Amino acid sequence: MTWMCSICGYTYDGEDFTKEADDYLCPLCDSGKENFQQRDLATEITAATDQYFTVKEEK
Repeated sequence: MTWMCSICGYTYDGEDFTKEADDYLCPLCDSGKENFQQRDLATEITAATDQYFTVKEEK
């Protein structure tokens, strides 16, 4: 799992986002910690890849 800023798309690369201070700011756009969403990129990539191949096979 990873945390991504919903404003600019920055992906947090630290150890544990939940332990960051409440006043943590995105290093790219300065948005607050409340604008970060937990993401499972592996699942999202798999879903997008599966959808791509499904559409491609229908043609």
